[in-house]
Amino acid sequence: MKPLIDPHASWLPLRERAAQSKDSVQRALLTEVANHMQAEITGQLEPLMATLIPQPVYHFWRVGGENMVLRGYDAVAGFYSNMFTGGGQQFEVVCDRIVVDRQAVITEGQVKQVYRREALAAMGIEDTAHGKISAHPLWMSCAQLITVWPAGAANKLVGEDIYFGEDPMSTLQPVSEDGLPDYYEL
Repeated sequence: MKPLIDPHASWLPLRERAAQSKDSVQRALLTEVANHMQAEITGQLEPLMATLIPQPVYHFWRVGGENMVLRGYDAVAGFYSNMFTGGGQQFEVVCDRIVVDRQAVITEGQVKQVYRREALAAMGIEDTAHGKISAHPLWMSCAQLITVWPAGAANKLVGEDIYFGEDPMSTLQPVSEDGLPDYYEL
């Protein structure tokens, strides 16, 4: 049975597209995005930060939520350190479309993430379209996502411009542990 979420599949479409690219700059950018995604999802801070320019900038654009900007190495590294501490890096990016030129890579698809009911309750979420959070131990969101990965010097990433097409919390559905891959850590 195919798992409902498979974070380690996230970077595979980027690697496949890089292998097909005849343009060396585009191939390098696609590889750098794949390296970044793999390091992020497997919780490796140093390799992740090595994919970025020295002073990266991140923009998070959220429908119905607060936008966020991270500027500089310390802010971005701190963001990822906090994410890794809480286990928030175990998400899957499903790439439906990859667009690349010599200045950027754009990925479009969905982002899937599993949450424990306790984590959702701590965020103040009590109810969903599928019932009360307290009724199920695990919940998964699946939200539309576009990420622009601008290129900088030496094909390093300037950062990320992340556009959520919907609030991930509005997509929550109950899931069971059986739908998670063996390597997934709850």
